[in-house]
Amino acid sequence: MLFPPNPLLAKVNELRERYDPKSSAACNAHISLTIPVPRPLSMADWNELEIISSGIKSFSIRYGPLKNYLPHPGVCLAIEPQEELDKIRIALEKASVFDGAQKRQFPFSAHMTIAEFITIEQTKELMIKLKDVAPIGDFICTSVSYAVPDSNFRFTERARLKLSDSPKL
Repeated sequence: MLFPPNPLLAKVNELRERYDPKSSAACNAHISLTIPVPRPLSMADWNELEIISSGIKSFSIRYGPLKNYLPHPGVCLAIEPQEELDKIRIALEKASVFDGAQKRQFPFSAHMTIAEFITIEQTKELMIKLKDVAPIGDFICTSVSYAVPDSNFRFTERARLKLSDSPKL
């Protein structure tokens, strides 16, 4: 996952808490990147992922405006550049820890969810209601987070993979 920096993280978390408390309870605002790993990471897996991430340069991520995927309900922030995110995703998913993982169900489309457990009607209403308040901007992506659910199914960051040209984390 890619977790955005503050103040963006706080702003999107606030919107998620208000408009989709179920999603908010499961994870902070984030950009999902890879498919889930099929097993816990070993030290060898982590070392392989660190080598992969060290070969990827930090880059700027643009977020906003709002978008949806109707007829599937939900509201999110558009995320670009798709090409850079694809590079990271593809490189990471080639790591051996992804051997045997379930295949991606839908084509990868980077986004940051605001509300997903809502109706189509609520989706249309939120697109109008949030059009002038949803954040738009950019931030520098310097790392990728490894996040797993705890016993309450709350995803938390367990470790970070630093991209090249990034300060030490």
